[in-house]
Amino acid sequence: MCSIPVVCPVSCRLHVEGSFTGAVHVLSTHVDDIHAVLELARTDAAAFHLSSSAQLGVSATGEPGRHTETSEGYGPRVLVVGETNTGKSSLCRTLTNLATTTQKCSVALVDVDVGQQGITCPGSIAAVFVENYIPVDDGFNTMMPLVFFFGGKAVTASSRRHYLDLCACAAAGVTSVAASKPAFAIGGTVVNTMGWTNGIGRDILYELLSLFSITHVVICGSDDELAEDLRKAAIGRNIIFLSYPKQTRMPPRTAAVRSAWRDEQVVSYLQGTLRTPLTSYRGIAFVKDVYFLDALTLKPMPCQDVRPLTLAAVSWADSVEFVDQVNVAGFIVILEVGKRFFSFLSPASGSLPKPFILVSDNIQLPWEKVPPFSAP
Repeated sequence: MCSIPVVCPVSCRLHVEGSFTGAVHVLSTHVDDIHAVLELARTDAAAFHLSSSAQLGVSATGEPGRHTETSEGYGPRVLVVGETNTGKSSLCRTLTNLATTTQKCSVALVDVDVGQQGITCPGSIAAVFVENYIPVDDGFNTMMPLVFFFGGKAVTASSRRHYLDLCACAAAGVTSVAASKPAFAIGGTVVNTMGWTNGIGRDILYELLSLFSITHVVICGSDDELAEDLRKAAIGRNIIFLSYPKQTRMPPRTAAVRSAWRDEQVVSYLQGTLRTPLTSYRGIAFVKDVYFLDALTLKPMPCQDVRPLTLAAVSWADSVEFVDQVNVAGFIVILEVGKRFFSFLSPASGSLPKPFILVSDNIQLPWEKVPPFSAP
């Protein structure tokens, strides 16, 4: 189940296959108002880069000018917060599309919602570097995201530090890209968060303000207490707070709907989309050639403890000491584990690029959702 807004300033003909419900209502200007504020920050960042480029030339005295990178050269870094079902994910995608429509700047879209991950497989913290409009039918399947695998559907007191460490790695990756590509420095960052706004969830939001050097906070819904607490946490920082009303026509998402969405995210990763289909591949590898690690604790996991149909990620790390700070190469679904061999499902044929496999503790794909696959 999903909701797709269709914006039409004049008139259009819409062809939809399958069952659906539709509603026509007056277009709200709230998104455009938020976009206008962010565009002002991008204009300031672009002007800073333009003046800095001029200073890099030879000065009047014949000496090369020096350029020092400061926060003035960066566009808006936006944190979108709010309870579940308030339109955070849709708003993040819309703001990203609006920013990249003219193709004058690019945006780093970050999703730190491990339960309802919108970029890649659930249980992940991901960043995608968007240069063009995000297509509705393909989504992010044609893009190469920067992904760190947390391995759980929710953050607990014991896994909070690990979660924030991965968020810090994602933030460092975004900063690195912005430093090397001015278009991303000007376009800025949009961060989608979990719909958990109390207890540990609220403490995490406080931490994210610093990790991503947030300059703008968009509060979805009407949580005045959350807004006030974030303002207190931002004292001493130059942060602009914006509001976005809850979308009344959004269909409610129960726990069952959210669980089904996680399954569909994994299936989409393995099969692709109608526009860019993939053929799932069943691979086989020696157990002795890999290291199974619990994604949450990063402790070694005996092969007999790895359950069938568990989601796992292959880390790019060269040694186990760096597994907690290196992004993943991709995901697999472990089918069966024996004493000598194990089989897995992946979106493409080939051997595993690295031996370190981060195994999820609680994310599994139901048997009925396992897509057809080819075998070696």
